[in-house]
Amino acid sequence: MIRTLDPAAVLTRRLEQLHDADYMRTVLQHALDRLLPRVELVEAYEVDYCKIKPWRDVSLTLALTLRSISTGERRRQIVAGSIWSTVDEARKQLQSSVDGAHPIAPCHGSLEEQRPRAQVALVPDMAMILRLFPSDPVLTGLSWATDRTGMTALLDAHLPDCRNEGWRIRDLQHEPLHYKPGRLCTLRYTLTLDHPRHPNSKQLHVFGKVYRDDRWQQAYATLTTIWEASMASAGRWYAARPIAAVASPRLTVQSAVDGCRFRQVLGDLTRDDADSDELARMERHLDAVAQALQSMQQVHVPLGPCLDFAGLLGAQRHNLEYLREVHEGVAAELDRLRTEIERLASTLPASALGLAHGDFAHGNVLLDDERVGIIDFDRVCQAEPAYDVAYFLTHLTSFGLRHPRRAVVLSRLAAHFREAYLAVAPAVSSRRLALYEALDLSAYVLRNFRKQSHQAKWLRWAAGQIESAWERLDHARSAQ
Repeated sequence: MIRTLDPAAVLTRRLEQLHDADYMRTVLQHALDRLLPRVELVEAYEVDYCKIKPWRDVSLTLALTLRSISTGERRRQIVAGSIWSTVDEARKQLQSSVDGAHPIAPCHGSLEEQRPRAQVALVPDMAMILRLFPSDPVLTGLSWATDRTGMTALLDAHLPDCRNEGWRIRDLQHEPLHYKPGRLCTLRYTLTLDHPRHPNSKQLHVFGKVYRDDRWQQAYATLTTIWEASMASAGRWYAARPIAAVASPRLTVQSAVDGCRFRQVLGDLTRDDADSDELARMERHLDAVAQALQSMQQVHVPLGPCLDFAGLLGAQRHNLEYLREVHEGVAAELDRLRTEIERLASTLPASALGLAHGDFAHGNVLLDDERVGIIDFDRVCQAEPAYDVAYFLTHLTSFGLRHPRRAVVLSRLAAHFREAYLAVAPAVSSRRLALYEALDLSAYVLRNFRKQSHQAKWLRWAAGQIESAWERLDHARSAQ
């Protein structure tokens, strides 16, 4: 039992417990026994999502691997949790959020006494509230979006294959891909389609997003605009096609974009024994990404908020203050770095703001041979062209810090991507780009520390990020 009254210390300890596999399997098994009607064992778990609100709570999503005791069959079950500093606080939060449709699982009693089974359980050992997906008191549209009958009818009416070509959905399965409890959930639907004039069935995927508020409307409008722009790009990049939007569950549905995530290709082609041909392939991929990004940035439509350099710098001030309470030395070094970044920014002319993806990370770039797909425009904005480029490069640098034996190769690839982008976007200054890189490397530390700063290796990673930021700042200071 944790007896300290310091919420920050308690939550830090809770985060450490998340990585204690034996302890967590025991805790999750106890919760599972109160939640599910069948008898299953928790074989493994993964933390799919974790967001820390310092001194308040931890919100997370866990993917459980369950095995049936009677049949041995394995399946995946998503659960959402929130961890509080005390059991009393957890009980208080649970009481305020649960209604009659989501009964609470009792902490004690026989299996018969616990029926009907609940969708919400209190885990006293961790002061954690645990919910079975799709139960969510905020994202109430999840129940609608995971109803097979309703989604089949929706897609039969709106999917181009069904609406225009006569295909009909025989089977529909769903899988949550990225679930942020109470905020957003991305679902992948796997459809099996039959046609009266075709002997063979076909399978395809579509994606749905459930929002917590009316942002679904703007998201769908953005999706439509971006898809139309990608269709006009002469094949330089591809985006998801809008399929349907439904107000009541705050749901949008879009097509899948073919390809493999860039981060997976990067991992495959930059392994320790990668040969020169594989690295040359990686450089060709980077050339294609640079051209796709530059083409996307030529779309002249005003979408999202305007984020100039000063706004991006100021966006992390609150996180810097949080960091001071946890790692004062790291915060002081970041403060010194950010002061120099701000001083230098006034000496380097800014570019005009234009369309920016806003989250141009390696998971949102897909490669399909020489084709480049760009997905997830939820953070679309107006920013300088260097913003997305720097964001992409920051993730290359971070990948190298996490895999030191690949660092030399990744440094080479980062340099190649800079050159490839600047070659197709000569109006962008290499010094201004370096300044944005320094800013985003420092911002990545501030964005990341809430999730990872309780781990010992985080300090080494943060130090490497800051060192890389100073190196890029040196280039921004240099004469062209």
